[in-house]
Amino acid sequence: MSRANLVVQLSEGEWAHTVSTQFPDAEFELLALEPGETECHQLVRVDATDPDRPVEFMREVDGFRAFSVVQRGEGATVVRFRSETPLVVFCLRRASIPFEPPLACRDGRASLQATAPDDAISKLTDYFREYGLRFEVESLRQELDVETLLTPRQRDLVLTAVEEGYYDTPRDCTLTELAEATDVAKSTASETLHRAEGSIIRQFVGDALADADTE
Repeated sequence: MSRANLVVQLSEGEWAHTVSTQFPDAEFELLALEPGETECHQLVRVDATDPDRPVEFMREVDGFRAFSVVQRGEGATVVRFRSETPLVVFCLRRASIPFEPPLACRDGRASLQATAPDDAISKLTDYFREYGLRFEVESLRQELDVETLLTPRQRDLVLTAVEEGYYDTPRDCTLTELAEATDVAKSTASETLHRAEGSIIRQFVGDALADADTE
């Protein structure tokens, strides 16, 4: 499983490109959407010094249907409307990657996170290219997958160790007490923890080295 942070150049003609380039100092965050075939209801936070200006622009420009203001606040307004499904979200769906809000749009560019298997991330970038979306991968790192990294026995022991305070400073739980709490021999607890900690450290060091290689 990987987590990618991407910046995508929005397609001209999309509402996010139109509005964010018209008001380059404002930020438009897509907070949620209700999927549809070609259109969807979208919930967007408009963050600007004077949010009324971009909000009124959105109310009057073509492409926004069933437009309404949901919440007003100092420097930010939340609006709801129906419009074409953003191309970035459409690509996420095609790659079977869940949408992780917010999708932050500013001056024609969108910043997003995608968490998925490596092949799905690869498909996503392929779809971006297919639809002519220019993009940059700001970071790409492996997520710690505890389910596959540790055995069930190791995972249960590590979770219990954390809950009991074994890793607190100073410790609230000794190895003997941890062994008693999990009903295993002290030597078994020690060996199981050692193996689990080794797996976690090796994964962490591998990610750190991979990040250093990309800098």
